[in-house]
Amino acid sequence: MGRDAYRELFERSADAILIIEEERFVDCNQAAVDMLGYARKQDLLRTHPSQLSPERQSDGRDSYEKANEMIRIAFEQGSHRFEWLHKRASGEVFPVEVLLTAIEEEGRRTLHVVWRDISERKRLEEQLRHALKLEAIGKVAGGIAHDFNNLLVPILAYGDLLERELAGNERALELVREVVSAGKRAAELTDQLLAYSRRQVLEPRVLDLRDEVARARRLLERLVGEDVTIEQRATSESCKVLADPGQIQRVLFNLATNARDAMGGKGTLSFTTGVADLRSELLGLETDLPAGRYALLEVSDTGCGIEAEVLPKIFDPFFTTKPVGEGTGLGLSTVVGIVRQSGGDVRVETEVGRGTTFRIFFPLTTAEPTPRTEPVAAVSTWRGSESILLAEDQPRVAKLLRRVLSEAGYTVAYARDGAEALELYEAGVPCDLLVTDVVMPNTDGPTLARTLRERVPDLKVLFVSGYTREALDLEGLSEPGTLLLRKPFTAEGLLRKLRLLLDG
Repeated sequence: MGRDAYRELFERSADAILIIEEERFVDCNQAAVDMLGYARKQDLLRTHPSQLSPERQSDGRDSYEKANEMIRIAFEQGSHRFEWLHKRASGEVFPVEVLLTAIEEEGRRTLHVVWRDISERKRLEEQLRHALKLEAIGKVAGGIAHDFNNLLVPILAYGDLLERELAGNERALELVREVVSAGKRAAELTDQLLAYSRRQVLEPRVLDLRDEVARARRLLERLVGEDVTIEQRATSESCKVLADPGQIQRVLFNLATNARDAMGGKGTLSFTTGVADLRSELLGLETDLPAGRYALLEVSDTGCGIEAEVLPKIFDPFFTTKPVGEGTGLGLSTVVGIVRQSGGDVRVETEVGRGTTFRIFFPLTTAEPTPRTEPVAAVSTWRGSESILLAEDQPRVAKLLRRVLSEAGYTVAYARDGAEALELYEAGVPCDLLVTDVVMPNTDGPTLARTLRERVPDLKVLFVSGYTREALDLEGLSEPGTLLLRKPFTAEGLLRKLRLLLDG
């Protein structure tokens, strides 16, 4: 190949190519100038090679020291390929793949350097690592959710029943309430894992973010304490989204708790709702959300801010900067899981010593907000006399359900799975309402419900499940006269759901 042909290849290469002799640049192509963000080729050639690297590499080693090692290897082997962090003229650090080819002639040491920007590859690799982490945690969380929830059902429900039995015995009540409180904390941890891995069973409704912040404000004030001032700002523009209201409240409480700790219990916590025209070039955000208009919730504090080396880890599960025993490291990971499962995204802006702002985007909807159903007010109205066909394969849970339902006045026929429930129905057992687990051996809950509804089209069905969303056969769960009760639940929660169905 002639010199002219090589020169043309040199200039047309999409990769940056530089020639170094005796620790100075002697030539480069236009791709190198563009990659490093210099205005002119001459400006780049006047720099020293060491100026184009940050002080330290990703492994923590000094760049100058490590560069000399890479060069030594290239001269020993003829060439050497490795990854490196370089610095653009703007100061931005970015990853490249480097190929060093070394020549030594008549005492002159020459390096032919090829750089390939691998920023996009690194971003995709990080996405893959995150997806694999989500999958692994999701599988573990799913198994934990099912087994733990079946254990927590009797703990919480029997605790609920004991509180009623022990009315007036304050010492015994205190002990029972501690048991119930511990059970609820265990359920909360399971839910947080499911939220991070986006495997929750959500119950989305159309709601306005402005209303949700206003509704939560009194509880938030108690949570953060009297030395934290809460401010709420809202635009007049509607912020309607399709989301689970319970999970939106969890997002607000988790962010408020995080802000309170960052401020040391003293400062200003601001909640701002509005509508954002999301353009990455406009807002300077990196996000996978398509451009468009989104409901925006901003939560800002006047706390200590987040240090640069900590920032990439804040959404990782179990990562916490708090002392042992003072945090699970699931608060922010829960937030991002809930938001992304609802079709949105979270971005963070922070400055050490000045505070942090979490910006949360949800897809807007034009549908009207879903009216809230007020809970039944009096315990006496939770009772009933209807006939219930119960299908549940977990003996402990079945025993509890039969007891709670019978004591509330219902007539209960019990089946260990869907197939046995069908046999009972065929034998003439009366059935005003079907209470069934979703996942069971032989015949599962949805199949059982569909079969019975072929005979009784207006049959009311209460599904009960401790599984994650992806493990559920959700077919039929959105039909009229159908509700889902998630494990774990209390006796009160079960009876309330029944009356909502039967009276609805």
